Amino acid sequence: MVMKLIPPQERFFNFEDSKKLKTFFLRALEVFEDYQFLMLPSLEVYSQELYGESPFVVGSLQDGSLLCLRSDWTVSLARFLSLQKELTLPLRVLYWGNTFSPGGNLESYQVGVELLGQPELEAEVEVLQRIGDYLRACGMDGLTLNLGHVGIVEELLSRYGQTYRKALVEKNFSLLKDVPVLKSLLLAHGGMDVLNDFEKEHREFSEHCQRLREVALRLKGFNIVFDLSEIRPKSYYTGLVFEIYHPKVGMPIAGGGRYDKLYTNLGREICAFGGAVYLDLLLEV
Repeated sequence: MVMKLIPPQERFFNFEDSKKLKTFFLRALEVFEDYQFLMLPSLEVYSQELYGESPFVVGSLQDGSLLCLRSDWTVSLARFLSLQKELTLPLRVLYWGNTFSPGGNLESYQVGVELLGQPELEAEVEVLQRIGDYLRACGMDGLTLNLGHVGIVEELLSRYGQTYRKALVEKNFSLLKDVPVLKSLLLAHGGMDVLNDFEKEHREFSEHCQRLREVALRLKGFNIVFDLSEIRPKSYYTGLVFEIYHPKVGMPIAGGGRYDKLYTNLGREICAFGGAVYLDLLLEV
């Protein structure tokens, strides 16, 4: 008798993990009860402008358009809401579901929230505090919140060259040996003293530093670390960005940030701040 093996890219959840995922969903409905719950299609018509050059293509339509599986909830949400003629702002949205990738795990699960139409720092404070409350409601304690601002990174890259972006993403000091300012940016990682010292040396970023400082001072229940070289994987972020870590997991269990131009690219003037929790990783705790 030949045993059928499950390919490593496929994620099957046992009964215990499935029960935990159910609990995570119910906790989300409790913590974000005042957010509007929204479901979106998993199958989308591919657009290179929105999804890049590495989509999870699964077929095509009769007109030749490619079909791909959802790779990013935020983009899917923006596409949908941009088509709504009447949209009352501010708008709070809760989503729950899977994303797909042709590399690594084929399918991952997320719960996320987006707060649209509020440019003030209250949006950052609300979303970050709620995500922290949600994680703690799921039994995740000892959380570390990494805060950064892509405005700092993007401005410095515009001065010294986009070729150094990969070095910053990979935290590669050797590739930045000829650009002391960018190399020192990798060292701008720590507590409030790190933020204060950076601001003294770079007065042009005082507004960004003040935003980070004010948000951090208003949050509760986090060990807060500033990482001024932080760049999120997606290119649509424009302001404050974050990642949340748990001491038992070697990678972020949540992440997100402010994206004030994504809707503009889709024909609407809507600012937004949001983030997602990576549910697969919570099962490791």
